[in-house]
Amino acid sequence: MAPCSEHLRLTVPRPSTPLRAAVVGARRRRQGTGEYVARELARQGCAVVAVVGTRPETVGEARAQLAERYGISCRGYTSLAELLDAEAVDLVAVCSPPEAHEEQVALAAERGCHVLCEKPFFWEAGLAEGSAAEVAARAERLVAACAERGRHLALNTQWPFTLDAFRRLHPEAYGPGRPVERFEMLLGPVAAGTRALVDSGSHFVSMLWALVGPGQFEELRLVRADRHGERQTLRARYRHAAGAVEASLRLERSPAPPRPAGYAINGRSVRRHVELPAYRLSFRAGEREVPLEDPLVASVQRFVRKVRAGEPPDREAIVAGQCQLHRLVAAGSLP
Repeated sequence: MAPCSEHLRLTVPRPSTPLRAAVVGARRRRQGTGEYVARELARQGCAVVAVVGTRPETVGEARAQLAERYGISCRGYTSLAELLDAEAVDLVAVCSPPEAHEEQVALAAERGCHVLCEKPFFWEAGLAEGSAAEVAARAERLVAACAERGRHLALNTQWPFTLDAFRRLHPEAYGPGRPVERFEMLLGPVAAGTRALVDSGSHFVSMLWALVGPGQFEELRLVRADRHGERQTLRARYRHAAGAVEASLRLERSPAPPRPAGYAINGRSVRRHVELPAYRLSFRAGEREVPLEDPLVASVQRFVRKVRAGEPPDREAIVAGQCQLHRLVAAGSLP
C-alpha cells in the first residue's frame, strides 16, 4: 500500500549484529511494494545487502533508486539462487509477481532464510481450476519448509493494521455484545477481471480473519457490472466458529493512484484518503477524519520483531488464507 513517504521517520533500536536482508523485486513498477519493503527493513535496523531483478537493467535501476532515495547501498543479482550462492543472508522479502512466489519462498526456506512474502502467497494461470486439496498441500509444504528450519514466514497483508484507525472513528461498530455481522470492502486494483480478484482477494480474506478468525466462504457469487470485469462485486457468507458474516468485495479498476479504498463494518464505513505527493494517509467518515499510519510500516515491523523473537510461522492463517483465496477466485472465474 505504501509509496514513498519521507514523512515516516522511525526511531528503532539497532541490534549489535543487524539482520542481513535481500529483496526480490525491489524496483517500483505499477503496484510493486519491494522498494518500500526494502526501505522499512533498513529502518528496522536490517542491513539490506542485495536485491534481485529480472534483468541487469532493472537491477541497476533498483539499486540506484534505493541508494538515491534511502541511502541503501546493495549488490544486485538476476536470480535468487545466484544471490544466495554469493551472499550470507538472514531473511528474504519476496516482492516479485505471484507466479514466482512459490519457487522463491521454497528456495529461501531451503537456504535457511526467514521469508516475508508479498500477497498472494502464490498464484499462477489455471490455479483457480485446480484442486483445493492440492492448493492446501502446496501451502502446507512452504510453511513446513520454514518451520522445520526454525525460520519465520509471513505474508505482507496490510489492511488489518488499519483497524485501530477505524475504531477511532467508529468505536461503537463492533466489540463485546456487538458481533461483526456485515463486512463490505472497496478496492481499486490496477487489473480487471480474474486478475483483480487475485490481486485484491488476499486483503478481503485477511480482514475477515482479523475480525472474526478462521472461517470458510459459503454461497460465493460474483456480479460483474461490465463485460470486461473492470467493475465487479463478490458476495459471500463467511462462516466462523461464533456465527457468520455477510461479506462483499467491490472492485473498481483504477490504473492510476490515488485508488479508491475503504470498508464498512456493521454499516459503519470509512474511506481512505491519500494526500499526494507526500503520501499522507487518513481515514474519513463523513466530516470526520483521523490519520492513518502506513500499514506497510506496521507489517514489516511485525515481521522483523517476530524474526528476532524466533517465532514460528502462523501455519493456520497462511494455509487457510490461501485456501479461501482459491475458493474466492475460483468462484469469480466462472463464466
